[in-house]
Amino acid sequence: MSHIFDDSLLKNSIYLMITSLIGNILAFFFWVIAAKYYTPNDIGVTSAIFSSIWLISIIGSIGLPTALMFYLPRDINTDKIISSCLVIGIISSIIFSLIFILGLKIWGPGLILTLSNLENILIFIVITAAMSISGLIGAMLTAGRRSSFQMVKETVYHFIKIFPLILLVNLGAIGILLSICIGFILSIVIGFILLYKTWKYLPIFTLDPIIMKMASFSARNYVADILYWLPRLILPIMILNMISAKSAGYFYIAMMMAGLLYGISQSISSSLLVESSHKDNFWDNANKAIKFNFIILIFGLLFFMIFGRFILNMFNPSYAENANVTMIILVITSIPISLINIFNAVRNSQNRVMITIIINIIVAGVTLLLSILLIRLMNIEGAAISYLIANTAGAIVSIYSIKNPKENTLRLLNEIKNSVLYHIFINHS
Repeated sequence: MSHIFDDSLLKNSIYLMITSLIGNILAFFFWVIAAKYYTPNDIGVTSAIFSSIWLISIIGSIGLPTALMFYLPRDINTDKIISSCLVIGIISSIIFSLIFILGLKIWGPGLILTLSNLENILIFIVITAAMSISGLIGAMLTAGRRSSFQMVKETVYHFIKIFPLILLVNLGAIGILLSICIGFILSIVIGFILLYKTWKYLPIFTLDPIIMKMASFSARNYVADILYWLPRLILPIMILNMISAKSAGYFYIAMMMAGLLYGISQSISSSLLVESSHKDNFWDNANKAIKFNFIILIFGLLFFMIFGRFILNMFNPSYAENANVTMIILVITSIPISLINIFNAVRNSQNRVMITIIINIIVAGVTLLLSILLIRLMNIEGAAISYLIANTAGAIVSIYSIKNPKENTLRLLNEIKNSVLYHIFINHS
């Protein structure tokens, strides 16, 4: 085990995965409490609003988190880069929040009742800006190879937001959102302290022309990021509008659980992008990342296949009854998603973002088109099947975009099989 923590790629990947694991465990308890005290309708409305906030924060970040992980390890002007990214992130998230609110009749009619007064609109905007800032700080800490700090920040966020939940139950969906808002604000305070420890950065919010240097890379990743997250975040809104808020809540919980496995490849991909500044070891790191991803993913899949229904039942028996099949489909989707994530990290490291945009267009387009048909035919399971088919198509394109796809794929599969068998043997010895 000690040799893993001597390898910066694996060490940072593990810290990011632990961050994801802790976040999902605490999120699990957060939503269990919410499911006990709030109605399924409140959960559904909140899931649609929070998915909207997440999507807007990604749009508002304009691709800067990925650009930060690429540029910060390579540039000496870290203060200027950090300040400029924070200013742009805050301004753009506020602008896109207002655009979303003004267009609710078009893309979110089911949310009009909740977001119909000034207080709720302000809460929506504050959470969106806070999520953007938190995401940027997380990218800055990861870029500084201090993923352990990112773990601390995210743990604070997920832990703190649990406490106000019961106190605000009379507010319905807004009570859940206020709890999330409180968690974000306190975690951002911690984040700035950790930024100082990582980069010696003090908050001086200025906009420096150095940001133009990152513009091209950031803009392409901006498009790629939006397309990547679009299906996952828009599906709860589609379900809310096409079926009901209750069904959106069931789907959201299933997606949240599957997200634990999605976070494995996201963590490894982020670490791989940061480590790409060491060009000599890049392809060794890429192969290592793929094998490490699948070893952990296989055990994760087995866990959810065996215990998934039991975990859903802890929320409420209705979740186990209505979301179990959806959860299994979404968990299986982690396999093609992991291939896409690592492939995209490799192409980002090479500053070849266009192919990642094409793959993400395929995934987003197929998901949304199939969902329109399958949600009506198969309820929330139709949305999950659409997401699985779309990501499988994207993974196939990723595989055939590499040199000698058949030979390399078979070689890696054989190495993964041997690694998995080795770990099983060691664990039972």
